[in-house]
Amino acid sequence: MRLLVVEDDEKLAKILSTSLSVIGDVDIALSGEKALQDVEKTYYDLIILDLMLGKLSGMEVLKEIRRTYLMPVIILSALSDIDKKIDCFRLGADDYMTKPFAREELMARVEACLRRTGGNFSSTHYKFRNMEVNYVNKMMTVDGNYVPMNRKTYEILELLVRNKEIIMTKQQIFDRIWGYYSTTGTSVIEINIFRLRKILSEYGLDVCLKTIKATGYMWTEKI
Repeated sequence: MRLLVVEDDEKLAKILSTSLSVIGDVDIALSGEKALQDVEKTYYDLIILDLMLGKLSGMEVLKEIRRTYLMPVIILSALSDIDKKIDCFRLGADDYMTKPFAREELMARVEACLRRTGGNFSSTHYKFRNMEVNYVNKMMTVDGNYVPMNRKTYEILELLVRNKEIIMTKQQIFDRIWGYYSTTGTSVIEINIFRLRKILSEYGLDVCLKTIKATGYMWTEKI
């Protein structure tokens, strides 16, 4: 498991790194620019992101990360303003912690976030039979050939295969892909699942996408 701490206070960054090292390998970025460089090279299971970073703010870093990646992000900030928290959640933050905080609370929130997201985001791809889902390039291939699909359909596929054999509720999928504060209705999930199932059926892979009645969906290799 790999984590990234984005914090311009080097002393605090090292303290956070030491605490989180019991969970996995921890990288430190002392600026927003360095954080984006690291994210381009490495897929992290979790990112701890400070808002006050100087030239490139934490909000801007979060916005850039969410343009491409689904990596879980926990915000750290001395700002307890409710509007700031809402803005972060709308941009795609998974949690928000205000400074100062207890180490025990940080660890509990990190563990809860990893449980919700499957905790396996550091891998770069998923392979099953002749199918591959490339998390870095954001694409699915079959026998090496690119399979086109829209962004949201792909994001649902990625979320399901990352959490294979685990039932993902419709609400979990909606919160993860569209965001907690999205005004879009959950019917968009059924629309994109229909599209995904149609694509998968062309390759005999639709049997891997299970509908769990009145609950949600699951990707399974037990077919």
